[in-house]
Amino acid sequence: MAAFAGIVTFDGAPGDKISDRQIGAALTGIRNGQIRVHRNDGALLAERGDVPARGAAARLVLDAGRRNLFAALASLDNREELRVQLGIAPSELAGLSDGDIVLRMFERWGEAGIARCLGAFCFAHWNAAERRLILGRDCLGRRALFFYRGRDFVAFATTLRALQALPGVPCELDDIVLAKFLALNLNESRRTFYRGLERVAGRTMVTIDRIGIAHRHYWSPELDAPPPYNRKQDYIERARELLDQSVEAAIADTPRVAISASGGLDSSAIAATAARLGRAERITCYTLVPQAGTQLDVGPQVYWDETDKMQALKRMHPGLEINFIAPDRPHPYEEDATRYFARSTLPSLNPSNLGWFNNLYDAAMAAGHSVLLNGNRGNLGLTWRGSLSLVALLRAGRWGGFARELPALARESGRSLPRTFASEALKPGGPAWMQSLLYRLFVGDPRSVAHYSALNPEFIAQSDLVRIWQAEGFVEPWFRATGRDAARFRARYLFDRNQFSRDSYAMMAEQQGFEAREPHGDRRLLEFLLKVPEPMYRENGIPRSFARAVLADRLPPEILNERRSGAQSGLWFGRLDARRGEIAAEIEHLEASPLARRLLDLPRLKKLMAEWPKDNHAAEPRQRDFHLALDRGIHVGRFIRWVEGGNG
Repeated sequence: MAAFAGIVTFDGAPGDKISDRQIGAALTGIRNGQIRVHRNDGALLAERGDVPARGAAARLVLDAGRRNLFAALASLDNREELRVQLGIAPSELAGLSDGDIVLRMFERWGEAGIARCLGAFCFAHWNAAERRLILGRDCLGRRALFFYRGRDFVAFATTLRALQALPGVPCELDDIVLAKFLALNLNESRRTFYRGLERVAGRTMVTIDRIGIAHRHYWSPELDAPPPYNRKQDYIERARELLDQSVEAAIADTPRVAISASGGLDSSAIAATAARLGRAERITCYTLVPQAGTQLDVGPQVYWDETDKMQALKRMHPGLEINFIAPDRPHPYEEDATRYFARSTLPSLNPSNLGWFNNLYDAAMAAGHSVLLNGNRGNLGLTWRGSLSLVALLRAGRWGGFARELPALARESGRSLPRTFASEALKPGGPAWMQSLLYRLFVGDPRSVAHYSALNPEFIAQSDLVRIWQAEGFVEPWFRATGRDAARFRARYLFDRNQFSRDSYAMMAEQQGFEAREPHGDRRLLEFLLKVPEPMYRENGIPRSFARAVLADRLPPEILNERRSGAQSGLWFGRLDARRGEIAAEIEHLEASPLARRLLDLPRLKKLMAEWPKDNHAAEPRQRDFHLALDRGIHVGRFIRWVEGGNG
């Protein structure tokens, strides 16, 4: 994938800030490519083209006319639609890159034009006459863009590594953002882990001039429109059409399709749809499974192995190739996390899964794939569980439907009627004080993060984090004050929450060498799914009822009728246990880091080392202590030491 970086000043040319060689070196820190540098009044912009070109047909374009500079990294899904809107002849469209189209949409309609662009993109526009820089990012954040506002300049780049390599850009960790990350407070939209380095968030345009910085959303989903249909079957048929369209857009330039697939509804729907479309020369599913003979009691609500389900999918769609991957040793990223940091410049939210899934990524890369599809976004879109269905029925006054669904849901979940009513109606739909009271009665203090996070209680108190979190609307993530409107809750999670993970996925081509694509994240599909009535998503007490109806034409019963969740990386403790000695040594190293000592509860981590489970079975009941608190705490601590060592 290509990349770009630049620097602008508000009082003259940036020649004293950076040379052509320096900005070129910033863009080739990980990947080589041809560098082109462009200077204009008060601005310098560099682009890197991949050699050889791989992945999506996304190019950079520059507009030196009218003293402006423009760069866009774009892969659009609705080129033909935008062509018509712009009045471009079909013969002319063939000679235009997606970046050209983004530029024309921006010049013609500004924010409204960008809102019409569907797909993955980011852009930078420098208006020399008005001394104004505008940065923008697509609605799902599938292309990354970061910036730093200095005293008299602004630097920006499509990767954190490139931005940090520019002169005048600091590399100092932000302890408050790291604390939010450890607490799983994923509501931070602008600040990155590095102080002063900001992101352009999804569906956002940022304007920077002499006066200051302004962030604004250029698009929002329409959530108050009347229902588009009266019949459930109409919703099902339209969802099928849009799913076909989203998968077709994702594989249009990729004849050899690769999919990170499991036996769940999300990724298997992508594989089945790609097979039904019949457009690809070859479709390979990469599926992680445990080593043969491995057994672990994961409980009645979880299944252990994806093999049977993927084999059933292949029987239904014989054209699929299934590549089962059974890792038999820790991944290099698990053995030495600094290898991951060196490529990503970020910590991972799920470090125990980092090595597990990178085994799959390595296999896809070894096979020469430049694009890897996955099932992300499905659980908030097509395969939404319908968690607020009872609340929706109550709000609509559908008392008969509520009277039928409450006992059905109780039977499905195995809970009593009163407990089902409390957890599925009162807790998510009641006022904040009632939600807090219920959580306190059944679970614990909703303000505490201690049972799953290694964050130091003294740091929480000294930094007044509880007050900050309350002002931001954050409470312990298993206590989710969802509100009463399912569509608004889902939209916030789909388009705004967890910008950390969006950054990581957006930079995957730079880090891993292939682009990650999420067909379930197609905006056209998501906009429609947010209009599907909430009770359709959970009927007769069965979660994901709408998805099961939509996918009934393409998935086998083994997947379609499964109510349990996949264990995914169920052998987390085995991989953690293999690093026990290294973890103990790392805790001692963290004592030498002032920031790690302030941020992490090192005495607690040492205590957990003394309570080490004897095997997988003993570890399962203590997942929050070891899988979450200890593993993530050690990983973030190692990241801190890596940055402090001058590697950030």
